[in-house]
Amino acid sequence: MTSPQPTDPRPRQVVTAVARAYPDAWTLVDRMRAGRGGEFPDWPEWCFLPLQGIQAVIGRGAAQLPPERFAHIGIVGALAAWRVSQGIYRFDPDLAAAVAETPLTGELPAALLYRLPEWCVYIETPGRTYGGRPLHGFWAHLDYEVDGGNDELRLVLDVARTPAEAMDPVHGQIPVPLILGGGTLTDALERVIESGKQRAQALGLEVSAEALGDAEAQAAAVAPLVALVLYLCAENAEIGDDVTRPARPEPKRTKRGPRLFPPPKATSWDVGVRIGAALRRTAVGEGDPAASAGEGSRSRPRAHIRRAHWHTFRIGEGRTGRKVRWVAPVTVNVEDTGALPATVHRAE
Repeated sequence: MTSPQPTDPRPRQVVTAVARAYPDAWTLVDRMRAGRGGEFPDWPEWCFLPLQGIQAVIGRGAAQLPPERFAHIGIVGALAAWRVSQGIYRFDPDLAAAVAETPLTGELPAALLYRLPEWCVYIETPGRTYGGRPLHGFWAHLDYEVDGGNDELRLVLDVARTPAEAMDPVHGQIPVPLILGGGTLTDALERVIESGKQRAQALGLEVSAEALGDAEAQAAAVAPLVALVLYLCAENAEIGDDVTRPARPEPKRTKRGPRLFPPPKATSWDVGVRIGAALRRTAVGEGDPAASAGEGSRSRPRAHIRRAHWHTFRIGEGRTGRKVRWVAPVTVNVEDTGALPATVHRAE
């Protein structure tokens, strides 16, 4: 793979750095994808390639990887899934703030995550930090356990000092797994901690509680990021324009089986352009005669945003069952948001 051009966005430069560390990774990934359900085990369509396959790719058949390379499994797995579509999601800053600040309390609506617009997305997070390091953005995708177990939401935090240091054990990217299976976001991270303990014991390693981390603290740190992912999965999420929408690419037939060919450049998807413009145009009390009417006038409630929240729907016979869904932020008393402009830019 050639060196990235100066115009390449940061995620593409990270793909190049990963390819340098594992030169044949993408070829082996293509082979596994082509052999799905035949030469290799089958897996659901919503998963690009299980991380167990990625471990085999970078481990070259070795039973175990050295501890300093454990993180490479998550990093390579995310990049493998992202490179076939290369979608970069840029939230309107006001919508991003409203979504990220919504508390993720109660049952995590894990079923919503299977609606990811692509196998893996990259969400930019300008101005955010993680652990004191600038967070340029993060990748998000779903993993499937071939041998059983719960599905996972996998995040890879783009905190490397430079794209070339993506695989560095100290200064590189940080994979963050969340094991789904019911309960809250904290419950998902507690399952991760327990899994880490069991894995360490199986390898004969001693890992301190401090190294494994605290589930509640981790949940507080990643909750804003998970909220952004959930928004992309919402049925009424505003992504792009009314014509073009992100989607998983279709494989092409080749002599060696179906194959996905990565696009020559990334695609940038603007998220929440209309609702963001509406929120700025109708800031509370600004330009709304009804909101500033004097005493004795019958004024309507001021324009505002109703926070994103969980909503429980009763389903099934007798409506005795329950299903939790994500309800995206909505504007209240904002007129004609559909008339506001929406644009989609292409990342060169």
